[in-house]
Amino acid sequence: MSPPIRNVVMALLVVLFITSTEADIQFPTTKTVRLTNSLASYVDMKVHCKSGAHDLGEQIVRPTESYEFSFKTNFLGTTLFFCSFQWGNEFHYFDVYKNGRDECSNCFWTIVEAGPCLYGDKSLCYQWNKN
Repeated sequence: MSPPIRNVVMALLVVLFITSTEADIQFPTTKTVRLTNSLASYVDMKVHCKSGAHDLGEQIVRPTESYEFSFKTNFLGTTLFFCSFQWGNEFHYFDVYKNGRDECSNCFWTIVEAGPCLYGDKSLCYQWNKN
């Protein structure tokens, strides 16, 4: 990198750090999301997860089995992964990792007909996202 370009990059980094607070910038951490098919109807569930930058493709999750993926959060603290869930005639969406809402490093979700439940220190069940 040439000295003038390096100087511009360094100046921009200094401005970024001076104008940011610790809450604005987060160092990337590894997160794991696990989605377990706990549908009472005991059927296969099709899952398709994405973020703004990654499409993880469709997965078939058999009854009582799980699909798991890991990722690193971004510096800005805006990481979001959302998934669609389909079985029979049912089709739903849910944000399986939302920075600021999910403090888990291992976000283990159990998927039931009424919506997803996050298990950990305390269990939290959610409704599906509005389409």
